[in-house]
Amino acid sequence: YSDQPWDGRRSPRENMSKIVMVCEGYARQFPSYPLKNLLLSGSTGLGKTFLSGCIAREGSRRGFSVVYATAGNIFRFLGAGRFSRDPEEEQQARDSARRYLGCDLLILDDLGSEQNLPSARASLYEVVNSRLQTGRHTIISSNLSTQDIGGKYGAQLASRVAGLYQELTFYGDDLRLR
Repeated sequence: YSDQPWDGRRSPRENMSKIVMVCEGYARQFPSYPLKNLLLSGSTGLGKTFLSGCIAREGSRRGFSVVYATAGNIFRFLGAGRFSRDPEEEQQARDSARRYLGCDLLILDDLGSEQNLPSARASLYEVVNSRLQTGRHTIISSNLSTQDIGGKYGAQLASRVAGLYQELTFYGDDLRLR
């Protein structure tokens, strides 16, 4: 990460240092860390998926149930149960939904990269709202900011994310290209 200021903000290195401190605290103190839900937002190649994976490993190592899945996979499983006529497929979808909604920590990776279908919006709202109502922890990683989430998924979801998630904004040059 560059140590030069970025678009009038602190340097990407300094920003990342602060983000890593929050993520380390979250992982080590889970579930009692003061922040319950995180939105890791920013451009591609800046470490969002890597950091959320580190949190998942630490949570699992400490005995918590952690489910790590891409947004597209979650929406595909939840949608399959709604539209299937196959009892086995419906049961699989119900089991998956229970896993996603009932785990101690759900990490929803790459939100915004899935197909923009009404069923995806409905599934996302169901997951986020259900987990908030039951007090379960969620981390979302996305190239979308809270404002962008509102534009893509609607005001109801954006309100929940803006009000009940701590957004950690990643910025800088794509590390994969460096």
